[in-house]
Amino acid sequence: FWHPEEELAALPGVSETVVGYCGGSTADPTYKSIGDHTEALRVTFDSRVVSAESMLERFFEMHDPMPRAFTGTQYRSAIFYHNDAQAETAAAVAGRQASSQAKHTSIEPAGPFYRAEEYHQRFLAK
Repeated sequence: FWHPEEELAALPGVSETVVGYCGGSTADPTYKSIGDHTEALRVTFDSRVVSAESMLERFFEMHDPMPRAFTGTQYRSAIFYHNDAQAETAAAVAGRQASSQAKHTSIEPAGPFYRAEEYHQRFLAK
């Protein structure tokens, strides 16, 4: 069972992980009313310790996305970026991945991030 929050939170340089919802237009999404959002993980890290490129490479090592036809928007594979440098890095790392990973992972602007309910935070640790 793969749970990215726990694995990424344990990496050197990662200071915080927050489970939430991103990439949609529905106001105030929740797990039961997610609308068109995607379940997401916001990772805060010190780029002096670990690079964005390394974080994205780790994401692709851990993650095997399902084709979008099976997932809709809630469980789709996506990388949400906040600036042009992040978009370029995500595209470069995705371009080096196996075709199925890159093919089924969207790279798009982050937009608003909504923190998920508390029971979703550090789920396995609880």
